[in-house]
Amino acid sequence: MDKVKTYEDREEKLQELEYAFVQDFIKLRKDNHLTQEALANQAGVIRLTITRIENLITSPQINTLIKILEPIGYTVRIEPIDKKKKK
Repeated sequence: MDKVKTYEDREEKLQELEYAFVQDFIKLRKDNHLTQEALANQAGVIRLTITRIENLITSPQINTLIKILEPIGYTVRIEPIDKKKKK
């Protein structure tokens, strides 16, 4: 496998992981009956931060993730990726 193909595969996997994270985040926000504005207020960030994350416009810094997950009872943790799982 050449370096370009390896790089493309890695980037695709990272995009899939980010997309899955954002979908989970949106579901958690909605399950907690929070608008983007309400979550932003509780987290101490501007609503545009939540909008940009949910629309995959920006990847937040870890401290921002911690801030926005805390009001809904979650945090960031390191977890192994199941390499056996294929889509």
